[in-house]
Amino acid sequence: MSPFVAMLLCFVALVALSFPLAFAMLLACALYLVMSEQSLTLLIQQLFSGLDIFTIMAIPFFMLAGDLMVASGTADRLLRFAQLLVGRLKGGTGYVNIVASMLFGGCSGSAIADIAALGRTQVRMMEKSGFTREFSAALTIATSIKGAIIPPSIPLVLVGAVSGTSIGGMLIGGLVPGLLVGITLAVAVFWTTRHTVLAKSEPLSRREKLKVVVEAVPFLMMPIIILGGILSGVFTPTEASAAAVAWGFGLWLIERKGRPDPRELFLILLRSGTLSGAVLLLTGAANVFSWILATEQVPAQIASFVFSLTDEPALILLIIMVFLLLWGMVMDMLPAIFIVIPILLPLATEIGVDPVHFGVICTFNLVIGLITPPYGTALFTGSIVLGMPIERIVRNIFPFFCAAVFVLLIITYVPETVLALPRALGLL
Repeated sequence: MSPFVAMLLCFVALVALSFPLAFAMLLACALYLVMSEQSLTLLIQQLFSGLDIFTIMAIPFFMLAGDLMVASGTADRLLRFAQLLVGRLKGGTGYVNIVASMLFGGCSGSAIADIAALGRTQVRMMEKSGFTREFSAALTIATSIKGAIIPPSIPLVLVGAVSGTSIGGMLIGGLVPGLLVGITLAVAVFWTTRHTVLAKSEPLSRREKLKVVVEAVPFLMMPIIILGGILSGVFTPTEASAAAVAWGFGLWLIERKGRPDPRELFLILLRSGTLSGAVLLLTGAANVFSWILATEQVPAQIASFVFSLTDEPALILLIIMVFLLLWGMVMDMLPAIFIVIPILLPLATEIGVDPVHFGVICTFNLVIGLITPPYGTALFTGSIVLGMPIERIVRNIFPFFCAAVFVLLIITYVPETVLALPRALGLL
């Protein structure tokens, strides 16, 4: 048996036995090096070279910034602000759900954080206005995917780090797709509820409106600081993430009226540090795995196989998109990024796809997997947070899944939807 085949079999077996993915990768890679009579020092070298990237430090900072924003009461304030914007429309609480998730995504960069922070309140609010509980839960879970694509998107930062692509370009490139998802989800809400009797939000006085805006402004500043700093050249993406932490910490202090709870701060740091450590270890392990794949010329072999089927770029992109959609249904998004992106990026560049464009559409593909069975992380999280069986949610999530796939097709075959802003701003 060849060392490479033994490595793959070992990796699959360890994953099937529920080993943590990073350790499964490292053990499988160690087996490859031993069987091919190479020094295990190479494993250590490749592991740390995968971490020795300045831009990858943006990941722990963005995670910490998101946790600080949640602890500062971001969710409630942004929800009230979204209600002020669109709550007076028919079925307005559905649109409030969409807008609030979009705003919150600009602070947290995470779909799971979106559901955990906003989920119960959004569903309760929609039920009161006449939506069914199942529909409300499905929309809440579907809207969470914007948090993983709108800047500061943690998955996009990871894809940029793994592929060596401009992280600033990736973050800005995700802005239009995120807005398109919001628009198509709103259309889906309108179409599926057009014959339903739904209540509008209660009108607010001028004084109440002013209070809502004033309370929301400091929290709305978070995405402005991140994007404005990157676009103006004041910050690199990593420096922007550190500035986001400083802003989030300041808001948390204000929320606690200058008397911070050391225990709460410790728990915030512990949670962010634990998640960051897991992601960074996975990043280093994936670099070892990718190095072995490149040594064995796996990307070239896959490209050769695909080109034997067709040499039409549009069809090749379609094959990649279908593969990623299916992959995202059975594997968590972060491991999928580390395993799949290094394999498919050479194929994409060979057919003339811009790396930033490819990174955004790959991320969006895998993000859709968050809301699809059997392994949708957002779907399972929503089921737990909202206390509802998955099968009741899945029956109502189909229109929103179709809306997301529609956006995926647009951004795949109209590259300017992703590339126009980064190019105009000099990031490409």
